[in-house]
Amino acid sequence: MKITDRLFELSQTDAILVVSDKNRIYFTGFASTFGFLILMPQNKNIFITDPRYYEMAQVLQADNVDVRLIENGASAYGMVKDVFAENNVKTVGFEDTELTVSDFSSMKDAFVDFELVPVGKHINFVRSFKDETELEYIRKAQSITDLAFSEILKFIKPGITEREVAIELEYIMQKNGSEGLAFDTIIASGVNSSKPHAHPSDKRIELGDPVTMDFGARYHGYCSDMTRTIFVGNPSDEMRKIYNIVLLAQTTAINNAYCGVGGKELDSFAREIIRANGYDQYFTHSTGHSLGIDIHEAPNASTRSEAILQAKQLITVEPGIYVPGLGGVRIEDLLLIEQDSVIDLTTSDKNIIIL
Repeated sequence: MKITDRLFELSQTDAILVVSDKNRIYFTGFASTFGFLILMPQNKNIFITDPRYYEMAQVLQADNVDVRLIENGASAYGMVKDVFAENNVKTVGFEDTELTVSDFSSMKDAFVDFELVPVGKHINFVRSFKDETELEYIRKAQSITDLAFSEILKFIKPGITEREVAIELEYIMQKNGSEGLAFDTIIASGVNSSKPHAHPSDKRIELGDPVTMDFGARYHGYCSDMTRTIFVGNPSDEMRKIYNIVLLAQTTAINNAYCGVGGKELDSFAREIIRANGYDQYFTHSTGHSLGIDIHEAPNASTRSEAILQAKQLITVEPGIYVPGLGGVRIEDLLLIEQDSVIDLTTSDKNIIIL
């Protein structure tokens, strides 16, 4: 069970009600599609669920989580209110960053006797710091992703479709331990590679095409993320030039990353290289983001970022250039920020690869 002391320091609430799947997994490690997790100071936590999960949820008892069953016909909110009453709760933190308007309306109606306090940003802040178990899972997910890249290079050739590459890549990750996709796989070849988040299509790969692959595995609920652009046959002079600019932008940003760097500053290291080479209008997204249970988490590196990267946080570095009608290049690595160092968790070669 995650230690919640820092969360309660930030939220100044008597209890926090967690209803989203992702945050229930974060705090307990237990995956379910339904349940109410009530966090309280001194790690006094209660998980309320229905008969579908009650037996399996008994594993949480080992972490001193009190598991309670919602009987058929009973009100889940009623049970939550009983817990609040038992513990003299007055202020309740809720996940404003996860709830729909309808969900919040129902919660507000159910808890009229309690002060509801939005704590989504505090949960996201706490989640941005990865403990050793989380890092172990992320490293494993990234190693699966790196392995898949080396294997997919043996598969790609002229005539196969983007969709076939995606299917094979996902199969390789599953075969090597991935428990699912971190996000929908992006495979974009030729002129499609100018679209940063292109969906794999039935377009066939041709000689001279760039092939951008952005993909990630999921392991024990945690994501990896990497992008590589390779060429099938010799690229045009301009595409080779673009590749070298993106590679220089990415390595410059990585080499200037450190504990304490601002997200905006990290973004600028990559963006200035691209701007100096005349392609600034074709770099159309931010330089990076963190990840964990979600593929996009705080902090991020962008022109508007106010984040300061701290130890035990993650950040991707993924500059790109996308020229409509020509093609695009993106290269992405995942970095772990430590107090005195920065560790690149991505091991795949990023020098230009021509198949």
